[in-house]
Amino acid sequence: MPQKHNDSENAGLVASVQKAMNILNCFSTTQPQLSLAQISSLLAYPKSTTLNLIRTLEHSGYLLKDQKTQNYSLGYKILNLSYLLRTSLPVVQYAMPLLEDLQQKTGEIVYLVSHLDGQVLYLEGLYPSQRMVNYSISGKILPMHCTSCGKSMLAYLPREKQDEIIKRWGLPRRTPNTITTKEELLKELEAIQVRGYAIDLEEETPNVKCISVPILNSEGIAVAAISISGTVMNMKDDLLPGYAEMLSRTCAVLSNQAHEFPASKVSIYCQR
Repeated sequence: MPQKHNDSENAGLVASVQKAMNILNCFSTTQPQLSLAQISSLLAYPKSTTLNLIRTLEHSGYLLKDQKTQNYSLGYKILNLSYLLRTSLPVVQYAMPLLEDLQQKTGEIVYLVSHLDGQVLYLEGLYPSQRMVNYSISGKILPMHCTSCGKSMLAYLPREKQDEIIKRWGLPRRTPNTITTKEELLKELEAIQVRGYAIDLEEETPNVKCISVPILNSEGIAVAAISISGTVMNMKDDLLPGYAEMLSRTCAVLSNQAHEFPASKVSIYCQR
């Protein structure tokens, strides 16, 4: 859904462009197609205004109309922009050999993430060769409170930023194991700082266990993280200390490139 901004944030913005962006933000994994009426209702825009904006976005390739259903979906132009954005992130290519080494040594899934607007932004994922993956993880967004990567980064953000993120996004339950109270989450973040890594024990997805270590900038603020993820059966407790050590070494190397991660470029949460 489109984000709300206060008056100071809205100063100087072009209203029609913002409305067009709000239309694009209506689409999600659960709502990949929307009708004109649905978009108009979601945004509380008049249908005539919504139609004009949609036609402009469709003409430019940012929306695609299904001629059978008359519904709209995101256009292929966005896929092209996604490719162009990925090529502008050299830090991901720099990190790839290190991620591949982790994946080969553990045999598990390895994720590289950053954070954006108080959420986890997935940059890359490496999978075991025997697992068939039919989609790219790049660009996926998840909450910070229920993922090991998110918690590891959240633990190394200033307290006021932690409070802002919790207030903005809440602590929605994803599984029976999800932390859903601020007190419990803050206690968990303190424990992460003590041990240096975060664990997700079926908190975001059932039967999935993850361990993550943050990548810190020169001020000790988290700008990214790397995780090792697998099934609860495979990710045995006695393996975690070794995984944490491998992750810590890799993150220490990548901390030299901290300024190249998305959080360093656009997020207020990497600044004091």
